[in-house]
Amino acid sequence: MSKTIKPNVRPRFLVQRCTQLTCNRVGLSSDEQSEQIKELARKATTYAANDALKNGRAITIQQGNDIVKKFPDGRIEVIKTLENAFVVPKKLVYEL
Repeated sequence: MSKTIKPNVRPRFLVQRCTQLTCNRVGLSSDEQSEQIKELARKATTYAANDALKNGRAITIQQGNDIVKKFPDGRIEVIKTLENAFVVPKKLVYEL
């Protein structure tokens, strides 16, 4: 007998929260909107990574200077080590 796979459904609260915070709120400054979008993106990314691991899929992430593949059983495989992972180019640094 074949196994039926139930598709993952995004939590309703996340969809509603995104709509409320990014579309329906009037009067938020662009800084406040940016912070809320950043927070929603962080939560969505965390949710997706945890969901992938829970469903038996590996994820690829950065840990420190390493790009690693993390498996559901907790095993970690280093794919590449970056020499300058956190270097900001000087032309992008602004002094006020």
